[in-house]
Amino acid sequence: MTGTPMTVTPSRPVEPPRQAEPAERSPGRKDRRGDALVAALFVSPAMLAFTVFVIVPALGGLVLAFFEWDLFGTPVFVGLDNLARLFTDPAMWQALGVTALFVVLGVIPTTLVGFVLAVVVNVNMPGIGAWRVLYFTPMIASAAVSAIIWVNLYNGRSGLVNQFLALFGVDGPNWLADPTWALPALVLMMIWGALPIVIILYLAGLQRVPEDIYAAASLDGAGRWRQLWSMTWPNVWGTTVLVAVLQAVSFVSGSFEVALIMTDGGPLGTTQSLALYSYKVAFTERDIGYGSALSLFQLALIIGVVLLSRAIVRFRKERG
Repeated sequence: MTGTPMTVTPSRPVEPPRQAEPAERSPGRKDRRGDALVAALFVSPAMLAFTVFVIVPALGGLVLAFFEWDLFGTPVFVGLDNLARLFTDPAMWQALGVTALFVVLGVIPTTLVGFVLAVVVNVNMPGIGAWRVLYFTPMIASAAVSAIIWVNLYNGRSGLVNQFLALFGVDGPNWLADPTWALPALVLMMIWGALPIVIILYLAGLQRVPEDIYAAASLDGAGRWRQLWSMTWPNVWGTTVLVAVLQAVSFVSGSFEVALIMTDGGPLGTTQSLALYSYKVAFTERDIGYGSALSLFQLALIIGVVLLSRAIVRFRKERG
């Protein structure tokens, strides 16, 4: 009995998976490099201006803090003399106290009022668009223009502020010439100018608060005010820290421009902040070295505020 012969088909070797050749990825790399080059070209003018007008003067001021210079002669190296002079200068301590008052009287009301106004703006109601426009009007004018407007508002004879007080039988003071009222008047003007950005930041924070917690709070019988301070306020804690730090820096630096235009540091130095004092020392008394030391001291204070805020945030996170 003869069987049918079996035919054996030779097996083909299994080919390994093909790897993408480098040439296949090269177009993507070229595109990314081209995008990076275009981005660098767009950013370079701003970076150049920032370097020339911010970084270089800042480094120059840091170096000049160790020299004595009157803008015209040859700088003379004096080591740490300018920094040691800070702690024996009564005018510096007065300016530091004024700066602290600017921060304390300005940051807390700005934060609280900005939060409340942001909650009001965040509610949908008839005519809310007009209110939103009113809230953001301070951002239209520059600080210099706003300062001039408020100088006229504070005028002791014809200012609108005193005219408004006269309707209630109150004889308003000469605000910017009164040692008691000059600083609060400047702080009020700065709060008015700072509210728009604070409202914007709080609006961004309020958008991230989940709506479910309000529904649960309503079921538990919590009213509007209870929800505001027990639910909304804790959920925008991160925004509050950011606002407080930004406003602290703003009231330290912004006090220079406002006080220079509105009061020139008077009366009797009650509105002369540390920034304004360093400016006068440098460009009125032509003591560039000591003025640079004052600016360096102010920078150290700002860095301290930022580090303190970070420590507070870290402590709060650790406690849960």
